[in-house]
Amino acid sequence: MITKINTQIDPEILVTKYAHDIIEEYELNNTKTPWIDEILTELHDQLDPEDAYPAGSLNLTLVITRKKSSFLGDHLVVRATIDAKYHLPCGLTLVPLFQHMQHKVNAVFLHDSQEKLPEYAEATTAFAAGEEMELYFYHKGMADIKEFIHEQIVLAVPAFPRSTEMENSTEE
Repeated sequence: MITKINTQIDPEILVTKYAHDIIEEYELNNTKTPWIDEILTELHDQLDPEDAYPAGSLNLTLVITRKKSSFLGDHLVVRATIDAKYHLPCGLTLVPLFQHMQHKVNAVFLHDSQEKLPEYAEATTAFAAGEEMELYFYHKGMADIKEFIHEQIVLAVPAFPRSTEMENSTEE
């Protein structure tokens, strides 16, 4: 069963707000969701304020389902599709370079009491809903969706982007 598509979500969500096995869908973007705009702004923070470049965009689709199992306990499964258009400074020339990220990532949020268990002590992933997912924990009943999305975007951003013109000139 899928509920209607929502266009707003708080950066931290109350896990108990979600009914078990009900799928909640969200279609979000930086123009309507302030915390998503903060992430996009942070991507552009590396640019010189005097540089001119088109505004970027960050669109996010989330599918959230609360589950319960004997092994994982009460947990939240979050499937995210990230579509970001932004600019980063070229690693050689510092000229703003257009970047387009299309990234899918899934996460499971477990109760923070499980964080101390030996199987999760150094784990970054866990098996949930039939697949390996990024591992996060919710604290005091709150799952930090912004932290999850922010971390996944930062991990996917190239460390030193280079313009194709610079790559072509260094190959010759």
